Amino acid sequence: MPVITASSHLEAGHRAAATADAAALAAADAAAGFISGEPCALAQEIAASANTEIASCELDAALADARVDVTAGGPFGAVSASAHAGPPPAAEAPGGAVGANGWAWPSAEPGITQGFHDGYSIDLRTTEGSPLYAPYDGVVVLAGADGAGPPAKCIAEPTWWRGPNYTVLIRHEYRGRVLYSSHNHVAPGSPAALGVAPGTSVRAGQTVALAGMSGCTSGPHSHFTLSTRPSNAYPDVNPYLYIGGGEGA
Repeated sequence: MPVITASSHLEAGHRAAATADAAALAAADAAAGFISGEPCALAQEIAASANTEIASCELDAALADARVDVTAGGPFGAVSASAHAGPPPAAEAPGGAVGANGWAWPSAEPGITQGFHDGYSIDLRTTEGSPLYAPYDGVVVLAGADGAGPPAKCIAEPTWWRGPNYTVLIRHEYRGRVLYSSHNHVAPGSPAALGVAPGTSVRAGQTVALAGMSGCTSGPHSHFTLSTRPSNAYPDVNPYLYIGGGEGA
């Protein structure tokens, strides 16, 4: 019974954190006019759908910036989680530059070529052969082919398939939370040439690979993910809460 109770309490914590992320993002999107509705009311709807409650919802309408605190009931009492969201930065920090929260913009170039897709994935603007950086201090989990075959979009458009997707997956610990970042479509062999391999400790802003054309891609970019799972597929964390040199979540 104690093991089951502890597991239930842990699940409540995960639920609170995931709901806070989703609620903050919805509030920020509403404040920016991307979706309709009153920002904090939308946050409350999302919280209610996950059997959680909004403890506070602070909004800077001028900046379309939202900070949300969520509570969820657990067997040992209520657990809480906070999240912050805002629009994508208009001008990201220089590539590799470490911000006040310890995170770095992961590409040598500012901007993105595609917003959220396949979960919270974003495509970072790159040129082929340009450096890709560790977004935060961590340990490399995978540096090489991810073992996945062509996705549906490359089956439909086979000219985009360039062979196995090469990735660098990094485990981070940030404010008591374990997160995993990944760069995808990296140039094969570039991590090894930089001394990056599974088990390598890296620092925020350190070059971990070079942008390439591996996997399923129509042009150079890094398919970047941030997730609570050790995977580069369908990430569940909004990367804008961390990267770019802002104050973070």
